[in-house]
Amino acid sequence: MITLNIQLPETVAAEFYQAADELNKRLGDPDLPASKQKPVVDAKTLMAFALARHDSEDVCAQFDLALRLVRGTSEPPFNPVIK
Repeated sequence: MITLNIQLPETVAAEFYQAADELNKRLGDPDLPASKQKPVVDAKTLMAFALARHDSEDVCAQFDLALRLVRGTSEPPFNPVIK
């Protein structure tokens, strides 16, 4: 396993923290306070899960799209449906 230390924009991190809170509410026991819930899903676990679901082709396609959008070339943007 590899350990990564990354910096995320606060808005992105906030989405993961909000998602963790929502999942804990949905999956938890409504009769117990939040401190007593087991297991608790945390934002870092969700971030790791989101990163782990990609294979090399997905990562390359995302970077290809991002670079094409940033460059602003006359080439049409990458379409993952049409290969």
